Amino acid sequence: MASTETTLIPVMSRNVGSWQFKIERQTLTTESLAAEYDRAAPGWTKITDKYGYATSYRKLFEQFFATLANDIRARPLRVLDIGVGAGAFSLALVDACPVEIHLTAVDISPAMLAETSSRLAERGVDATLRQADARSLPFDTASFDLVIGAHVFEHLPNPVIALTEIERVLSPGGWLVSCITRRSWLGTYIQTKWRTHRVSRDRTVDWLTAAGLDAVPHTLQPNGICRLTSLVAIGRKPVGSILNTEFPQ
Repeated sequence: MASTETTLIPVMSRNVGSWQFKIERQTLTTESLAAEYDRAAPGWTKITDKYGYATSYRKLFEQFFATLANDIRARPLRVLDIGVGAGAFSLALVDACPVEIHLTAVDISPAMLAETSSRLAERGVDATLRQADARSLPFDTASFDLVIGAHVFEHLPNPVIALTEIERVLSPGGWLVSCITRRSWLGTYIQTKWRTHRVSRDRTVDWLTAAGLDAVPHTLQPNGICRLTSLVAIGRKPVGSILNTEFPQ
């Protein structure tokens, strides 16, 4: 992370006459966040399964491929999962995707990557796993057709930095499908515990647009408890971006 990047996220802002009052909170550092997820990794799958996140994620991807990405041809789809965690989002994609995929996944937590590796192996899914930060992806430009991420961007002081990296590694016309912790009574607990942004749909549109992605209007949403905590943000790299793309030799 660049030294000039703020580590504060807005919590509340109020205007009283000519006065403006702000409350901001420091985010967890990358090292602290990785350590927190390392500690949580052994029980993470049990938690996501208990509250129905795996099922909700699968249904979300089924909706995505049926309503938005139904033009995908029968070819291997190059997929990147950022902040893969214990692999619930990736496995949901595997179950829902109508075509063969080549899966790559990154996370800052070594313990989470180990959990993902074990779960993917149990399912017979071949994937490339790497420890990496979403703000500095170790991949060539236009390397992927689809980038997915569950509950990643709200952790970052400036999510646009990561989204700009995603725009870079997406091929022209490529998709981003993400779940982000929303403003809600249950989301407030998560945001307090993990020091994340309080996110509205309008804010996700601002983030996507600032990164050069088209914010795709949609009616897709998770179900169950996941619906109470998450909103779905979908972006697409403009096809015209091919004019500015540097393809690897």
